[in-house]
Amino acid sequence: MQEALKLSQNFLVNTGVLEKIIEFSDLNRSDCVVEIGTGMGNLTEHLAQYGGKVLTFEIDPILYQKTLHRLPSHSNIHFFNQNFLKTDLLQILAPFSKYSFKVVANIPYSISSAILYKILQIPILWARLVLLVQKEFGQKIMAQPGEKKRVPLSVIFQMRYRVQQRFEVSRGSFRPMPRVDSLVLKCLPGPYPPDIATINRVANLTQYFFQQKRKRISSRLRRIIDPEVINNAGIPITKRPEDLTELEWTKLAEILTQLKKIEL
Repeated sequence: MQEALKLSQNFLVNTGVLEKIIEFSDLNRSDCVVEIGTGMGNLTEHLAQYGGKVLTFEIDPILYQKTLHRLPSHSNIHFFNQNFLKTDLLQILAPFSKYSFKVVANIPYSISSAILYKILQIPILWARLVLLVQKEFGQKIMAQPGEKKRVPLSVIFQMRYRVQQRFEVSRGSFRPMPRVDSLVLKCLPGPYPPDIATINRVANLTQYFFQQKRKRISSRLRRIIDPEVINNAGIPITKRPEDLTELEWTKLAEILTQLKKIEL
């Protein structure tokens, strides 16, 4: 398993956990499922049994070949020996437009943030995402306004999806065993998800303010605008970045864009 160690991959081998992930994915034959990190194909095989199409991405050529030969009987699996972060996912998904798109994956922990940003910036509202992630990372994604774990990704992810923690997964469920525990997130589209342009504007804005997340909003605003303009718009400038709601971030981005006070 030297290739796994090299790429910081940990293979999920606990059958019970695999079955729970499938249960929360609520798959049927009208679903096209994207899996990021094929690994040894343990989850891939389960996805193929219940989903209509499975598009699975594995960057490591050795793992790719091993799994390709291990699962030849599943005609509904499409293997991609590609770096998911560099793929033109819209082009790959285009032939499957009649399907409902879902993401179900044991995400490589070292690139979790980059993967979620890519998922968010593609103009597709995924019907469901079921993600096995490092516990600490998952807690950040779920962090609510006012919680210290809240980060820019917490804000923009929750703008489009309602995030639920389904269950924790012990490190003993993987081979090789990681040094951390994990958890499974189930994410469903929110009632009023914003478009990608809005997501990108808020993403840029939160990155700017979270650089000094312990300072009040007014402190960073003074560099670009009179804070009272924002305060009068109903956004409390005495709050810290982690305290603002998704709606307040969206409103702040709109105001600053309209006044052309910041490039978003």
